[in-house]
Amino acid sequence: MIQFPETAATEWAVAAEAIEAEHRLRRKIQHDTKVEEETARLMVRHEATLAFQQELDADSTPVLEMASLADYKAMGVAPVSIIDGVINVDGVCLMLGPSGSGKSTLGLQMIHSMQTGEDWLGQPVKPLMGGAGIMSYDMDGAMVVDWMSGFPNMDPAKVSIVNAYKRGNPLGVAPMRAQIVAGWKAMNVEVVVIDSFSASFFGHDQNDAAAVQAHYRDLTKFALTEVGAKALVVIVHSTVASPDKARGSTVHHDVADSIVSVTGTGHEEREVRMVKYRAALGATQMDPRVVTAPDSVTHLVSLDPGAMTLKGMHLPASLAAQAFTPMPTAHEAPDTDSDEDEEGDDL
Repeated sequence: MIQFPETAATEWAVAAEAIEAEHRLRRKIQHDTKVEEETARLMVRHEATLAFQQELDADSTPVLEMASLADYKAMGVAPVSIIDGVINVDGVCLMLGPSGSGKSTLGLQMIHSMQTGEDWLGQPVKPLMGGAGIMSYDMDGAMVVDWMSGFPNMDPAKVSIVNAYKRGNPLGVAPMRAQIVAGWKAMNVEVVVIDSFSASFFGHDQNDAAAVQAHYRDLTKFALTEVGAKALVVIVHSTVASPDKARGSTVHHDVADSIVSVTGTGHEEREVRMVKYRAALGATQMDPRVVTAPDSVTHLVSLDPGAMTLKGMHLPASLAAQAFTPMPTAHEAPDTDSDEDEEGDDL
């Protein structure tokens, strides 16, 4: 109610300002209330995201191992060999070579040796009692089956092949990955072969060190932690010009515990040698080898003692014993029997 007409305008202005101030205060209270409610929702969402990520990363949670030098000596923590001078328990082994060099063949032959206990290129092998799992990205599964069908003395029920050739990345799909892990754990898979790194890499750039390292960490987590295998073998492409160097990032050479290099393509001579081997004190890596073409029946390669001798390579003990016939002792009469005369009669 306006009491003094001469001041009506001023009083109206004061009343309007008071009303506006009240509206501003109400809007601020409403805004602050909404901010508090939204902040609370975001905090809940953030905590839920952290909890969910922790669940996903549960398998990769670091395990602290710390002991004194005396304790380590007492525990005997030296690496245990699976293939002497080539790959150890919990090891990541790269089979490196140009396209067509036979690196996949040698990787699959590792499985044969680990399951049968037969030497791998002359190197003693500690046989594994469990199975083998192959992630075949670079070759159709049917071709892998056909190739390994010639391997003698193997139980086919102890080898599982995931045919990922031109079928995407099953390890990148959680339900598929879980199915593979469950199946391989059930059959006690002890060695996993990834053929090949480049075909299984679905990142943007294989020259990106961080991306390559992340992929190796995922492959190692899958094989050694989730599946519980004792060894991971990864087939890796190199070039003819640089057969000992993986294509792409140098991280390949950093993450590997051992690297086997295969040189030669087509009808060229195949030479196999160790590029890297992390070994215990006193352990030695495999010497260079020359191998034959795969056998037409067994599909296994063998050492070529003639070529190795010409190159001045050291022959493994098992091969040296076969290569030289023992000389007769002083008490043994020399073998003078000969068929040469009989053969001469046919001339």
